[in-house]
Amino acid sequence: MPRSRKKMLFVYNPRSGRGEIANALSDILVRFTSAGYDITVHPTLSSKDGQGFIAKHGNEFDIVVSSGGDGMLHEHFAGMMAGNVTVPCGYIPAGTVNDFASSLMISKAPVEAVETIVNGKFKAIDVGTFNDSVFSYVAAFGLFTKVSYSTDQNMKNALGFLAYLIEILKSMDLKHFHEASVHAKISINDKEYEDDFIFGFAGNTLSVGGLTTLIPTGAEMDDGLLDFMFVKTPKTIFELDKIRQALMTKKLDIPEIICDQAGSAVIETARAIEWTLDGEYGGKCDHVGLGIKNKAVKIAVP
Repeated sequence: MPRSRKKMLFVYNPRSGRGEIANALSDILVRFTSAGYDITVHPTLSSKDGQGFIAKHGNEFDIVVSSGGDGMLHEHFAGMMAGNVTVPCGYIPAGTVNDFASSLMISKAPVEAVETIVNGKFKAIDVGTFNDSVFSYVAAFGLFTKVSYSTDQNMKNALGFLAYLIEILKSMDLKHFHEASVHAKISINDKEYEDDFIFGFAGNTLSVGGLTTLIPTGAEMDDGLLDFMFVKTPKTIFELDKIRQALMTKKLDIPEIICDQAGSAVIETARAIEWTLDGEYGGKCDHVGLGIKNKAVKIAVP
């Protein structure tokens, strides 16, 4: 008897990156079809369109595949969690940074990423929680976050992103840091930290904004732990230089930087501040509960 064909939901953002996924779409669909999949294709039309479609229909398929940037992946995971979708998934990167793909060594060449999915090796990874929302790899606030996701891509490519970030730090005076900082109380592992901060993140990733130097040593994506880093507001030029050197060398064990790992944390800030979830706007909050869903998603990996 002929082998029964499997059903795939393929959701993609036609606007991600430079729209290159459109050029590879025919090759992608032909390869999936030849591998035994009957495919339902859903191009996203607006923000959270993919998230809603996956939540509603994901369990009707044998696998859910998405293609786009980190924002599309955020919608993918958020849709799976909202709809309690339990089928395996795949990801074809098509954005400009693609931290998540870099962390799992998923190729940014669409045809190679397709082969990873067809080969059928899956890894169970964690999904972060942010109040009533979820994130696939990072929740962050502060100065570096805005630089990471708003910097002109041509400038990043020309200088290398770490070099560009260091140049940004060099060009700013202490007054700017104080204007951008927020007073926060952070509760992690029965410890409390209270100070002024210019940056903070909770991650389940090995790269943030293309930077591996921001990730604490020993980070994993399936250990049931979030990796935290918070940078205090520098009060002197000496402290600013220490922070800059620590980020360049990944020697983060200095008083101006807090690193920790835990399954949950609470962050309270003196005023409502903007957060990003997977590089997308996550709203303004003054009280954030962060957590982890251990091995909540099975995703195709090389």
